[in-house]
Amino acid sequence: MKKLLLTICVSLFVFTGCGKSQKTSENFMSENQNVRLENFFNKIRNKQNVTVVCMGGSITSGYNANPIKTASWAGQTEAWLNNLTAENKSSMTFFNMGMGGTDSAFGVARVDDHIINKNPDLVILEFAMNDQWLDPAVRQRTYESIIRKILSKTDAAVLALFVNERKAPYSSNQAEQQKICEYYHVPFVSWKDSLFEENPSADFEGFFDGTETIHPSNAGHASIAGYITKTLNQVWENLPAEKNILLPVKELPLPLTDCGYENVKYYTSDNTVPVENDGWEADSPVHDEWQRYGSSHKGWQTKEQMAEMVIEVEGSSVGVTYCESDQFQDAVIWVCDEEDNDLCLTELKNYVSYRNGYYGWFYRELIHGDEIKKYRVHVGVYDMFGDNEEGKYTNITGILCAQ
Repeated sequence: MKKLLLTICVSLFVFTGCGKSQKTSENFMSENQNVRLENFFNKIRNKQNVTVVCMGGSITSGYNANPIKTASWAGQTEAWLNNLTAENKSSMTFFNMGMGGTDSAFGVARVDDHIINKNPDLVILEFAMNDQWLDPAVRQRTYESIIRKILSKTDAAVLALFVNERKAPYSSNQAEQQKICEYYHVPFVSWKDSLFEENPSADFEGFFDGTETIHPSNAGHASIAGYITKTLNQVWENLPAEKNILLPVKELPLPLTDCGYENVKYYTSDNTVPVENDGWEADSPVHDEWQRYGSSHKGWQTKEQMAEMVIEVEGSSVGVTYCESDQFQDAVIWVCDEEDNDLCLTELKNYVSYRNGYYGWFYRELIHGDEIKKYRVHVGVYDMFGDNEEGKYTNITGILCAQ
């Protein structure tokens, strides 16, 4: 441990792509942008049941909308689709899998449980808000991986939603995500762009209450839902006369990034036992929304100073998910190879003073490589910077490994 404390390393990586993908016409997605949406609507015309899944952060879950279920953009989109399916003697199963703090890194940990296993016909993704705070070395890789996984593992149409902060320049991660959507011919709705195209002098700030800068008011949710349903309705009204359902493209173009997160293993206390454990228990905070959706997972937590555990994992990239709050204390995590050579050490800032009375989620990538290797991940409670207080918990919720 002493050697590690003297050689703290933090790995930083710049997005450059995997080197094998070049932007030629042959590499772009060959599928027409609306084929999967037309298939979705053809199922409705053919009186089949359809399944819709929305995944994103707190704006998708409906935070700040009242009542949350019906006033949120997802709730209003559900109502529009319910009317459409009823009119056409079809039926719909709708899942709002929005969960506060979900960025695309947390999304790849959830995608199998909360999207793929639902066998959806339409998926609406909202990660542009939270991804702007995700490590730039990670976020394009994880976002692209989610897109690729849905397109290759399901027949579902994907519609991307880009939302923005309240004040100019209306920050979000739209610019990066839009390029990925365009590459895969995934249609998208940009709330800000749609609003200002319709009315260049629109009062964007008027869609937020009080001092709120992130979460729209009821008026904001209604505006978002209006542009989503407008986009869907345009496809519906322009459906070809034939009611055929076409086979979607499953052989995707070369990835823009290394895209290792398309296949992951999420090591949690549900599926993993530490090979060494001194003071950690199999438990961790679990978001209430995740519990409501089922398929929730817990990691490990401890109050003990000097507690330490070792988890053996395998992957090309290795990262850790954990919770932040003013109620937690910090932890230390380091990674060794199979020969126990120290590779990287960093502090996990579980203690975040401004998260009063609630917790947020954080993902930190520790190892970024091209080959799948075995690693030993050590997690300990060592107060490196004097921030810890005895009697407080620290936690990790899981180890996420790209395969």
